[in-house]
Amino acid sequence: MLSGVPDLRLGILLTTQRHGAQSDAEVFERALRLAERADRSGLDDLWVTEHHFSDASLSSSALALASFLLGRTRHVHVGTAVTQLPLHSPVHVAEQAALLQHLSGNRFLLGVGRGMPLIDYDVLGGGAPYWHGGLEEALDLVVRAGRGQVHQDSGLYSFPPVTTMPRPPAGSGLPVYVAASSPRTITLAADQGLPMLLFFDKDAEAKAEMVALHRRQAAAAGHPEQPYDHAFALFAHVTEDPSEAERLIRNRARQLVESAQLAPLMAGAPRQRASATQRAEAVEHVTAGLLATQPVGSTAMCVERLVRHIAVSGVRRVLCQVEASGSTAGAIDNLDRLSTDVFPEVRRRVAERPVPSGR
Repeated sequence: MLSGVPDLRLGILLTTQRHGAQSDAEVFERALRLAERADRSGLDDLWVTEHHFSDASLSSSALALASFLLGRTRHVHVGTAVTQLPLHSPVHVAEQAALLQHLSGNRFLLGVGRGMPLIDYDVLGGGAPYWHGGLEEALDLVVRAGRGQVHQDSGLYSFPPVTTMPRPPAGSGLPVYVAASSPRTITLAADQGLPMLLFFDKDAEAKAEMVALHRRQAAAAGHPEQPYDHAFALFAHVTEDPSEAERLIRNRARQLVESAQLAPLMAGAPRQRASATQRAEAVEHVTAGLLATQPVGSTAMCVERLVRHIAVSGVRRVLCQVEASGSTAGAIDNLDRLSTDVFPEVRRRVAERPVPSGR
């Protein structure tokens, strides 16, 4: 760590996404092989997602998948990006996080958020009230449960005082990250003095503005000024063929637009149906935005864009989505190229000009 600035940490985000006619077993085998490859290649982190009732994204429990991967790796830190906190008992989540910290030697990271207003909340959660207002209360419960005794008496959660076990390892609290995409969630993270998880829809300048807002709000909430270990995710794929880069990005943009249209919403959530023309226009818009900002392209482009995201935002923990090719072999090849050709040069350039974090 340089002058209080968090170390640069480069890792991957596993989406367990099905491509084409892949079986469930093939999707999970790819995730396992990528995790083990990341561990052997010396990457710092790997993160996993949580989705429900989706034929495209198969990880129904980020905590369970993270637990399994912690047991199959030895060095890499494993995080959830994210555990959809209002769908779970927050006190139980805190207990599980502490347990995983002990069992893994402090390699577990808990990323939390609320996800989208999907049918998940009707089936697994308490319905719309937990999506609209549950994250704030659940996050507070996780933080307090990580300190020991906790109780609550509200409309969403009500239980007598309990002491959570196990406690986090001595000298460490629960390593919680909050998914942030709006002033509301930035403020939520800052008020608790917690770092943010930012995602691919924010360019470098937008991330810098979010970090600045977090810093101001954390100070207003009485937290000591310090560099926060924020993290951000993006798509990363090394290819020297510009047409392949565009094809991969366009496919991903199409998946994002289609999933937004087809995902089953929770009761009472309004759906805005888009025409075929509107969907096509949305795909073009998302494609253009991703092509302009994501490290998808030549080795030199990937290096330049990663360094720029880090330098402009001041965020030094990076989650690269590496599965855009759709195949296990393609994803592993991409990870190998990132590990050998891109990440070392990114580390060298960032080390030449240390970036203040949380500025």
